Amino acid sequence: MKYTLQEEYDFGFTLIGISCHAKDYRVCWSINRRLGFELEKQKDDLEMVGPGNEEPSKHSLFSYYDEVDKNEYILICNRNGQGFLIPEERNSDFMLMVKGAIPVDANKLSKELKEIEQVLTAFPINVNTLKSKKNLIF
Repeated sequence: MKYTLQEEYDFGFTLIGISCHAKDYRVCWSINRRLGFELEKQKDDLEMVGPGNEEPSKHSLFSYYDEVDKNEYILICNRNGQGFLIPEERNSDFMLMVKGAIPVDANKLSKELKEIEQVLTAFPINVNTLKSKKNLIF
């Protein structure tokens, strides 16, 4: 008899794609100023090993936990010299992931992000349609 293990992941988070040409620390600073967040650079980057790659692809992470709404906000760099964390979202230089108990209005958050000078555009992403959505589980 052969048993197969089925992995189920929880993709119960909001994801916003951000397109801009600024460096990660500058985007983080701008989001903090505009939205009143306290995003901080994480000590360890997100490392992904893609097919055919010997070296892991490193993507910077910034996070902030809001004690009031009990949500965690994570800014992820989608693009680096080795490629993309989510290849089908090539228009997104960064992604803002919101995890938590209280759902956020993705359209409202996107609109607020668009008002940041460095941000060219921001848009909600349907996580369930992404082929490489498992890269967002960490």
